[in-house]
This record gives sequence, structure tokens and C-alpha cells, in this order.
Amino acid sequence: MRRTRQYLEDTIDPATGEPYLKPVRVRLFGEGEDEAVPLPPYLQDAYDAAQEFCRLLSQRVKGAGFLKTLLLRRMGSSIYAGRRTTEKMLATWGTGELFAQHGAGKTDESVDVDDDETEPRNTAAESDMKNLTSEERAQLALCLKALEVSQDRDPKFQQVLDYLVNENWLAQGCIIFSQYFDSAWWRAESLSREHFPEEPIGVYAGGANSGILLGGKFKACARDDIKAKVKHGEIRLLIGTDAASEGLNLQRLGTLINLDLPWNPTRLEQRKGRIQRIGQIRDEVFVCNLRYRGSVEDRVHQLLSSRLEYIFDLFGQIPDVL
Repeated sequence: MRRTRQYLEDTIDPATGEPYLKPVRVRLFGEGEDEAVPLPPYLQDAYDAAQEFCRLLSQRVKGAGFLKTLLLRRMGSSIYAGRRTTEKMLATWGTGELFAQHGAGKTDESVDVDDDETEPRNTAAESDMKNLTSEERAQLALCLKALEVSQDRDPKFQQVLDYLVNENWLAQGCIIFSQYFDSAWWRAESLSREHFPEEPIGVYAGGANSGILLGGKFKACARDDIKAKVKHGEIRLLIGTDAASEGLNLQRLGTLINLDLPWNPTRLEQRKGRIQRIGQIRDEVFVCNLRYRGSVEDRVHQLLSSRLEYIFDLFGQIPDVL
């Protein structure tokens, strides 16, 4: 007989006195307005310069709005990812490289390309965009300067440390997600080198980018081997891109941190499904969604939340991601 998951979780089996399927609840962190990460002055300066750069560019070139989305989303993911993008724009604009790579990182997993980042662009507009005015270049340089001086003070990085150490999430096992490989790699390498040198940290990404960090030293490793080490408790901390959001059984881990929020709610549901699954020994798993207050991510989060609230009013239930 076919049964829904909700039926199996809510219905008691008379033979055992327990639900047919043990429910695994989700406790969310970072959802309230007061829980959004405040933008410190140095990062606010970078945001303001990036927005002014995009405003100037959109006045001159039709259809340049996608660049604002791309730049601000990467800055919101990590200061490191934003700096890499800005550096490459200043250094290679005019070669077509930025547009070929959609974000100036590695071509494999650097950028999770959503529909809103792939709108058609014609060659003429692209060429006009590359010919920066002195004022546009100055704003981009201001953005880069602010990011360079503040890289070691990434607020989201501090939040991750607080959850892993002070909230004891590392002991429970944690997976950290980012849309961008350079954000995932920078945080994994920094955590391994500076904070957990004795802790093996798994990096799970596409191509040949997967492996294990120990004491800041990286050793390439097959993804199946990483999964096996998580299963047997040899790896408690896994950091990955959305290559890890499907087909992975990580019920050994009890916590999850989203460094950045994909704009597709299904992607968030897939991430959560890595630990909220059959075989999870905990009755409750913890999920934290990080976002900067007043950022592009924050506005999208508010929009998704209001739409999901409407769905709840209409159907009486909503996904437990947001």
C-alpha cells in the first residue's frame, strides 16, 4: 500500500507503539529579522561602491542589471569570492573571460548559475559594458579596496565559527554549503589551517576539486571515499557546493549551515535532505541560514518567506526550510 511520508510519520504502528517512520524535525536558526548578520561598515562600503558601479553601468548599457545581481551575490557569499570577482573584472575586462566563466572563479563549481544570471546578452551590449568609464572603474576600485582590507574579518566566517565551537555543532557533525566553490574552499582552508588543524575537513565539489584538508594541507580524494569517511564518523565537518546537495546520505551529521541562499527554494530543500532522512538517529536536526541584513539575499529571503506564508494560508502547510 502506498502511503505518504506524513502518514508514516504521524501514524502509530500498533505492533510497536511507535510511528511507522520516525520523524526527524528541523530547528531553524537565523530566520528572524534580528538574526540576520549585520553588515559592518567596511563591507557596507564595498556594497555601496558595487551598487554605484552597477548604477553607472546600467545608465550607459541596457541590460547590465544582471551584473549587479552576480557581483552582490558573490560578495554576500564571502568577502573572498567578492574580491576574486572584482579583481578579475578590473584585470581582464575586455577579454570576454568574465562572461565565459560567469563570475571569475573556477569554471567547475565557482558559480551556481541560476536562470536570473543567464539572460540573453548581445555582443554589442557586452562590448559596451567592457569599455569602462573612468568613473565606473573608480567605483570598482573602491569596492576592491574595501574588500581587500577586510578579508580577514568576514562576518559570516565568524558566525560559522560560533556555531561550530560555541554551539557545539562540530561535535554533532556539520555540513556547510555554498553556491560558489571559491567561498567553500576559502572557508575550508581557513578553518583547517587556523582553527581546527587536527580535524580532517572534507571538501565536496565537482570535477577534481574534492578532497580532505588536514592542518591546511589538501589531499585530493574521490567523492565516494569522502562519503564513506562521513558514514564511519572519520569526518565530522564537510564543506561543499551544490554538487553535494543531491544523492548524498549524510545522516551521520546533525547540523547544516547555508553560507548563502540559492534563489530556488528546491535547492534549499535538497540541501536539507542530506541530513533529514531515513537513518538519522537524532529526533531533531539543526539548520542555519546565513544572510546579511539589507542585502540582496535578505530581500530575496523576505520575498520567499512572504510567498511561503501565502502558501501556508492557502494549503495549511509549507516546507520547513524557510
